[in-house]
Amino acid sequence: MATKEVNEPKYQEVINPPLSFIAFLLFMYLSLAYSIWVAFDFLPAAITMVALLATLPIIWRRVQMRITVTDELRIDRAHISLKYLQDPIALDQSEYRALRSHQADARSFHATRAWLKSGIKVKVNDERDPTTYWLIGCKNKEELAEALNNLRN
Repeated sequence: MATKEVNEPKYQEVINPPLSFIAFLLFMYLSLAYSIWVAFDFLPAAITMVALLATLPIIWRRVQMRITVTDELRIDRAHISLKYLQDPIALDQSEYRALRSHQADARSFHATRAWLKSGIKVKVNDERDPTTYWLIGCKNKEELAEALNNLRN
């Protein structure tokens, strides 16, 4: 039997939403259920709350961000071969914030989350791709930049 070669990740990070995000959602859910309780009765409010709570794992999974580096950089469903990436730069908080807002290039790809304070910028070196760079929010910016630098060479 032929064995399939498994491409081991050289870097992997899963970025979960903060608990404050989930607490905010729960507050919104409770507010909606309370308004239904006041307007109608307890049973419709309880049914609404159960239905809303059932969406929490789905929302958690959707806002989670997965970064994986193998022979390509993969962030959730987006991916690019490492041969098209160059010069990964770890950004401090002010540089990262500026690139997410007023200094952003409209042709750049942003893989960020609102609660992340730092990340890296990686230039795209492909004449067929109009994307100028990828801005990636992460917690371990030095490790990700180092992994991209080491694997690209």
